[in-house]
Amino acid sequence: MAAARLAALGRSVALLERHELGWGASSRNGGMVHPGFKVGPGALLKRYGDRGRQLYQASLDAFALVEETITTNRIECGYARSGHLHLAYKPGHVEHLEAEANVLRDEFGVDATVLDRDALASEIGSPVYHGALLYERSGGLHPARYVAGLARLARDGGAQLHDRTPAIAIAGRQAGGFTVKTPRGDIATRDVLLATNGYSDGLVPSIRRRIIPIGSYIIATEPLSADRARNAIPNRRMLFDSKNFLYYWRLSNDNRMLFGGRASFAPTTTAKARDWLYAAMIRVHPQLAGVMVEHAWGGNVGFTFDRLPHISRIEGITYALGYCGTGVAMSTYFGQLAADWIGGGQLPDCWQRAFPSLPLYRETPWFLPAVGWYYAALDRL
Repeated sequence: MAAARLAALGRSVALLERHELGWGASSRNGGMVHPGFKVGPGALLKRYGDRGRQLYQASLDAFALVEETITTNRIECGYARSGHLHLAYKPGHVEHLEAEANVLRDEFGVDATVLDRDALASEIGSPVYHGALLYERSGGLHPARYVAGLARLARDGGAQLHDRTPAIAIAGRQAGGFTVKTPRGDIATRDVLLATNGYSDGLVPSIRRRIIPIGSYIIATEPLSADRARNAIPNRRMLFDSKNFLYYWRLSNDNRMLFGGRASFAPTTTAKARDWLYAAMIRVHPQLAGVMVEHAWGGNVGFTFDRLPHISRIEGITYALGYCGTGVAMSTYFGQLAADWIGGGQLPDCWQRAFPSLPLYRETPWFLPAVGWYYAALDRL
């Protein structure tokens, strides 16, 4: 999005990607587009006051931007506004969802409805959950096709897109700007935008120690029959639950069940995560027992210590990352915001916040196994 926006502003743009364009979570996510962050709207207001209100409003704007981008540019990515359910894993979580619904209605004018367990039966064929927050302003898309559409916009605008071309060093120039070194040659540029999220490496060390790469995995079943799909998710909502080790799932346009989650905060394999997710899917939807899993994949989600995304500059380098699993909408929004800022605009006050780190954290997130054990224990209590 940033490359397309900067090219439209008349800037000369080169986009560098270590792998193929769209590699990583950009094309391999769950395809869920919705407002909000890992930190809920009530907590945002309590923690940041009016800035918290601006932050949540930015997430609403991000969702609207995705819909506008798809419609205006005719991006064929299977987008449908389906709405989503935030499911209460424990009875006590329903009260929290009711409080969130009140904040959404009173502070932001968002239509959000809390469903009790009886009402929930019309939305999900599962015995597991105790209620849910129904949020209509969200939708699903095919992420790889969405990325391909954004790449087309950038190319059509004149941006140069270079895949399999990693940036291996960034050095300041005496005359101003930067030299970006790559295996294919050096690039002299006035501005640099770092958008590496869960794949941030040592290129900018001060950013790397503020991003926590956490593995997330997804399975895709064989296409379900219409009856089976309807029995599982009657209104084709997107779903995620209130656990710390959450599940997230939805139906694809061809009726595959896409079921994702974080198998562990410790390193694991796609094969182990596939088996773990299949067992989890059957616990949630017993009616899917025996359905074949045809695809499984995983990658890194970029988390931050305050569970919010960050956009700012360090040593003159602009960065936009740390989406904590909400990247489809927020990376689109940050791409536009970063481009406008580089193009001479202003960064809104709500994003001018400290970017926390952790003492002794440099490259390896040594603390994740202990954190994972703690959150798993909370989910079991």
